[in-house]
Amino acid sequence: MRIHPKAAGAEELQPGRVLFLSDAKHKAMLIDKIVIKGNQKTASGKMVKGIAARRICVPASEDNEHFGWDRFPPDWDAPYTAEDAYHHYAAAHLCAPGDPKRKIPRLVAAENLHRGIELPWQSRFGNLDALFADIGEVTEIGWDILPDFAEKQYVFCAWAGRDLTNGPHRVILSEKNHNANDVSLTEDLTALKTTVYIGGSGEDENRLILSEGNEAAGLERREAWADAGSIFETEMLRLAGRKKLETAAVKESLTAELLDSGLCRYERDYDVGDKIILIGENMQAETRLLEMRESYDGGARKLEASFGAQPATAARALRDVMWPVIR
Repeated sequence: MRIHPKAAGAEELQPGRVLFLSDAKHKAMLIDKIVIKGNQKTASGKMVKGIAARRICVPASEDNEHFGWDRFPPDWDAPYTAEDAYHHYAAAHLCAPGDPKRKIPRLVAAENLHRGIELPWQSRFGNLDALFADIGEVTEIGWDILPDFAEKQYVFCAWAGRDLTNGPHRVILSEKNHNANDVSLTEDLTALKTTVYIGGSGEDENRLILSEGNEAAGLERREAWADAGSIFETEMLRLAGRKKLETAAVKESLTAELLDSGLCRYERDYDVGDKIILIGENMQAETRLLEMRESYDGGARKLEASFGAQPATAARALRDVMWPVIR
């Protein structure tokens, strides 16, 4: 948000403050940067959910000396969902951690509706926001932290996006519909790996080493090594290898400037998490809106969107069924 430094209320824009729009209170921004230059004061930051970036996944430890893995579910025979995983890690590292100094004040969890597919997860000192991002990407169940002004608290919650690519409420974004500009598709192979050798527990010739992606051959084969020395289970080691290949896959991304005009409008007809149709010059894709960057200047709003555009492949289908996060 950009305003004149001497405008009414400008002095209230300070790092650590929560800024929200009176007509859209769910859009609360935690200010983490202030720039004053000439006759302009700029406040920038992240949504309140950005506080998850202040925590890592610290495994529980009774003696506070020997830390294992923070695994979910603890009992693999019990039923569980993506939303269950969110609530487990939110409770452990945000809402009700074992160390009271790690607790986020006034943060509570919403009702768990048990949505999403079943996948095991684990982390050991990994970034909490990165783990949440992985859960969301794989399961297509999102998460948020929203202000509850009536109760003077913040609420951690999960949510599911909509498929708006068919039916009477179909959303099409394009220059022709006057609701999108500068549509760009990027395909990047610079970090691509097709085959990974992954080492588990053990030493020297007794170390458990497996490989994934051995079907790749010749010039198309791009090899990598991954160290997972704490893993002794063969299937978990293979899943770790698949995760390594996923993070080193072809990077495809769609970006566009969205306009507050045309037939389909942001927040009225579609929102972050929804799957829509995006059309640019010489390309068209059914894609999910993953991120929206909003800027307010002189009473006008600018929207810059990022979409998920990975093609459907056998590897992605496998990941959607059984992929855990291995850290």
